[in-house]
Amino acid sequence: MDAMSELLRTLHGALPICFFGVTLLFLLVSLVHYRQIGPVHLRWLRRWPLLPTGFLVLVAALGAYAMLHEQPIPLFRLSLYFAGGLFWLGAALVSEQVLITDCGIIDGLNRHDRYVGWGQILDYFPWQDPNGRVRGFAFLFVDRRNRRRRLNLAVPPARQPAFRRVLARYLDARFELTMQQCYGKTLEG
Repeated sequence: MDAMSELLRTLHGALPICFFGVTLLFLLVSLVHYRQIGPVHLRWLRRWPLLPTGFLVLVAALGAYAMLHEQPIPLFRLSLYFAGGLFWLGAALVSEQVLITDCGIIDGLNRHDRYVGWGQILDYFPWQDPNGRVRGFAFLFVDRRNRRRRLNLAVPPARQPAFRRVLARYLDARFELTMQQCYGKTLEG
């Protein structure tokens, strides 16, 4: 039993260091990936990352509980878990952004299947909630494997006017055809 308790003690000592290192690496990779993206016209957070937030709340609550009940707690370990949680939250906040760039739409940095270039988009339309308010846009596009796909992109109301201007710049100009382009002649009268 003594060997097992020594193994558990070693694992408990190494786990916070590993967690700290992995989350720091996750944050650095996310930041490097973010910096590689060209000029960003618009950005917003898709959703708040609940898992790292919950982890941080749990670490803070357990630390507070241990201090209130005068339990011995290694401050170094607790600070490693808390710093790792902050790195995880930072990486998740960077990764969960929607980015509108010169090249297209990036709906989450770590989800390459949700990168859509302006040239891939065949059509788009707004979608509304039951009250008639526009909540986002649906984009019909062709992916790399030549399959037709759909991307439903929720757009916050405050970002919609600017997003519509970007759509007018990159898509509407391509979709608007004159009568002569469609029929080869001008209709008179």
